[in-house]
Amino acid sequence: MSKRHDCFKNSKCFCPPKNCFFYLLISLIVTFVFSPCLQAGFINFDDPAHITQNPTVLGLSFANIKSIFTHVINDIYIPLTTLSFAVEHCFFGFNTFVFHFDNLFFHVIDVLLISLLAKRLGLSLKAAFLAALIFGINPMKVESVAWLTERKDVLYALFYILALFQYWSYLKTKSIASYLGTLLLGFTSILAKPMALSLPLILFLLDWFEGRRWDWNVFLEKVPFFLYVVEIGSLSYLFNMRNPVTDMTQGILTWIWCFDFYIWKFLWPYHVSFLYPLPQPIALTNWPYAASVVMFISILASLIHWRSNRLLIFAFAYYFLSIFFILRFDTMREYSVVSDRFMYLPCLGFCLYIGAGLEQCLRSKILSILILMLLSFWGWQKFQQCRIWKSSITFQDELVRQYPLDFRPYYGRASAYRALGQNDLALADYSKAIELQPLRDDIYFYRGGTFFFGMGKYKEALGDVNRAIKLNPSNLEAHILRAMIEEKNNDFLSSIKDILFVQHLSGVSFADSIERLKKAAQMARGFSSVTAT
Repeated sequence: MSKRHDCFKNSKCFCPPKNCFFYLLISLIVTFVFSPCLQAGFINFDDPAHITQNPTVLGLSFANIKSIFTHVINDIYIPLTTLSFAVEHCFFGFNTFVFHFDNLFFHVIDVLLISLLAKRLGLSLKAAFLAALIFGINPMKVESVAWLTERKDVLYALFYILALFQYWSYLKTKSIASYLGTLLLGFTSILAKPMALSLPLILFLLDWFEGRRWDWNVFLEKVPFFLYVVEIGSLSYLFNMRNPVTDMTQGILTWIWCFDFYIWKFLWPYHVSFLYPLPQPIALTNWPYAASVVMFISILASLIHWRSNRLLIFAFAYYFLSIFFILRFDTMREYSVVSDRFMYLPCLGFCLYIGAGLEQCLRSKILSILILMLLSFWGWQKFQQCRIWKSSITFQDELVRQYPLDFRPYYGRASAYRALGQNDLALADYSKAIELQPLRDDIYFYRGGTFFFGMGKYKEALGDVNRAIKLNPSNLEAHILRAMIEEKNNDFLSSIKDILFVQHLSGVSFADSIERLKKAAQMARGFSSVTAT
């Protein structure tokens, strides 16, 4: 048995009523700060694709359940999460209160489990309470709880933490039942979200933390975990592979910036947002990247200097092993290269370390007051943040307020206005997005498809689609949409030319082209989504 860090205390016998009081208190605090979410609805970022427009959610028939477990949604394999939506719809329809209540319920259970896990790992009751509270009310958690699509965060974390419980019991007892329980819970976790693929690496970390002797058994035990991780994780990874960077220096700077971003944002979540634009230009002469390099080197130097502090090493190792595979080297045309939701569970080690440290600070009245003020500020900030997710409009309004010169919030709000039938406001936002970013073919495509085509304004739709194709001749969806518009205008020859071009460029069959045509028609009726892996 290895020695514990000084922050740990020897096990003490706490009376059950005291334990229950702490658990009840933390449940009430977390529920209160997230309570505005219970009044929220669906939003137009991935909620349609995952829930309201997902046909597999509409029933619990054998065919639907089979489809849930054999298909990906938005290029991500999350059958357990989708199944949870289907169960809710079966009994309550699209009752948003029920959906949000379940998200909050799973989050509260995650918080309580973290408190119990902290005690298992050696923290005192107070330190475990503080660690769980930090996890529960840190403002970075809002996105995972308030956004219904991110049910996958709170659900995969539930089974992931339970798997850690089982593995810790296995390390203590060598029970085959505990090992099999870890294997089963880990498998269940990755069915909720691919981020659970980090579990076997974290099990190695627990081996080290427990002071286990390294031999072949340690590695052989992890083989079954890696087998299903590779098999299931690849289903999502293959759809989300990134293009290699053309400039290695920019790739390294982007990776370091992403690595530092999550740590800094967790420690100082003053400004949390759904959108975090990557600083431009990507160069060491740009101060955010210079500061990130300095911070990265400082972290490495600190870990080397305090390498005997096992809890500190555990915290950073847990973070890195949980998140390294989503740290970006490239800059694709996505909404953001970093997102709060990716830090939902990787922050666990930091929560344990800070909780143990804060317990020592509670011996000082002044520091206790400062800690209480900080946690109160976090709670108030999270309470206000939850209100932003009330609807698509309030959500997009906040992004427009935060980033008035970024085209993406206008782009998203236009789709929300379109769904509400507020066409004048939708057109104004589409036009504003084009004004801010006139060289984006997808904005012209969506204005032409989701707005003009949907309203029967084929002349204006054709103009936008032609601009989209001029900017990006390989935009297959734009060619298909143009074929639909040409068919509406009785220009059948041009329509056939576009369909043949799509077939030639993509190598798909006529039947597959028809399927693309149906998807384009769905877009034209107002479908909007961004990838939310």
